[in-house]
Amino acid sequence: MGASVGIGGLIVGTSLMVVFALAITTLDVRMDSSLDALDSANDPLPSFTIDDATIWEGAVITITIVDGGAGYTDGTLSTIVAGGFTADFTVDGLGGINTVTITSHGNYSSPPPTIQVDSPPPGVTVANLQSTLGTVIHTNVTNNGPVTLPQEEVWFFVDGSTASSMDTLVAGTTTNWYSGETVNIVWRGFGSSTFTTMAVSSHGFNLARALA
Repeated sequence: MGASVGIGGLIVGTSLMVVFALAITTLDVRMDSSLDALDSANDPLPSFTIDDATIWEGAVITITIVDGGAGYTDGTLSTIVAGGFTADFTVDGLGGINTVTITSHGNYSSPPPTIQVDSPPPGVTVANLQSTLGTVIHTNVTNNGPVTLPQEEVWFFVDGSTASSMDTLVAGTTTNWYSGETVNIVWRGFGSSTFTTMAVSSHGFNLARALA
């Protein structure tokens, strides 16, 4: 009889210890969750501005070298009509234009403008360069919040689609968008599409602006 009572008491005691241990574990989990929530609530929130957003639907997006000509030295290109296009070019061993790097896309109406070589040397064999027009978006965005944002976590949209991360739009080696930093973006790759609105989103902060 006494042994049975002793075993019963041991079982009850063990059960109470298990219940107590489970209760302590539950309290620990809840406390950890509460601390995580407090830490998250104390994290500063991102903030940024879209300083300007301009769409150029007549930008020169490509230059095709139909005939590189001969007798040139490395130099620059422009257009016969005003519009803002500029480019640098290099030449091969015969002075033929073999690479073109656009430095400013400009903005034109159809048809595409005629490309000219600036200050060509005398006696050159004239090159034939053809331009193609398309859409380019120019924007400046400023990180005016206290948070440094990884560029890969800052997303750009036009008309709610065509998402691109900042790191794919910005040339350079930095991977962060620092507090107080203004970034200039020349957004290409739209073909001849047209849009009305640009938006930026990161970590729950969203901002949109009409394209002018």
